[in-house]
Amino acid sequence: MPVKVLLSFLSLAVFCGRAHADQFGGFQQFSDRGALKPFARDIGAIIGSSSFHSGRPLGFSGFDVGLRAGMLFSPDKRDKILRDNGVKGFGMPWVQAEVGLPMRFDVFIRGASFEGLTVSGGGLRWGVFKGGDKPWAFQILVSGLGHAFVHQHFSGVHAGANIVGSTGNQYVVFYMGPGFDWTRLVARSSTLDPTLAGETAHTFEYRGTAGIKLKPFAAVTGNKLLPYLYLSAGYVIAHGESGAESSLGIRF
Repeated sequence: MPVKVLLSFLSLAVFCGRAHADQFGGFQQFSDRGALKPFARDIGAIIGSSSFHSGRPLGFSGFDVGLRAGMLFSPDKRDKILRDNGVKGFGMPWVQAEVGLPMRFDVFIRGASFEGLTVSGGGLRWGVFKGGDKPWAFQILVSGLGHAFVHQHFSGVHAGANIVGSTGNQYVVFYMGPGFDWTRLVARSSTLDPTLAGETAHTFEYRGTAGIKLKPFAAVTGNKLLPYLYLSAGYVIAHGESGAESSLGIRF
């Protein structure tokens, strides 16, 4: 049952934008100078979310690859670009791959193209404590990440930072931590205000996450992949708006 629930949650997060034909398509029609900052806050929040699910470093030659998804249940109250376009819950899925390096460092890359928005980026993480498999040992990771994103009517860059703590055993991990998102948005075109082309907006906002990761097949023997399969789900709060994140992947 937990596996089915989390798979359903992952599907919901990945396709949350599908309830609207194009969740970001209202930018050209509804954007003006006052709407750029709230819109940038929302873009930064979903790009920065689902960037961690454990405080344990991978360890040298460790590997993690999977699907990630982040969403907000509603746009910023001043985000008229999304709200006037009829968008409620919205989000972004992507693929993320991670590799463990020496000295408790991990490097990761991520990318996606969804609802007309293309995002690519990655980051670096460092484990404060040496990774280990002792049950309920507390682990802490610090990380930095950066992205570029482009849409037909806007583009920009995002930079973020996270601190995550976690504890658990071979079957379940509880994780939580704060994060920050800096976003620079550039308007490319607007029918509401044609002079908006080239206008920029900068935001710096907080983000908090608490979640659970399950490894339902950790005790399975005789299979090369199932023991390393994980599913995670978490609650996200970003600039006062609630959201969620989820992931499905393989971690060696």
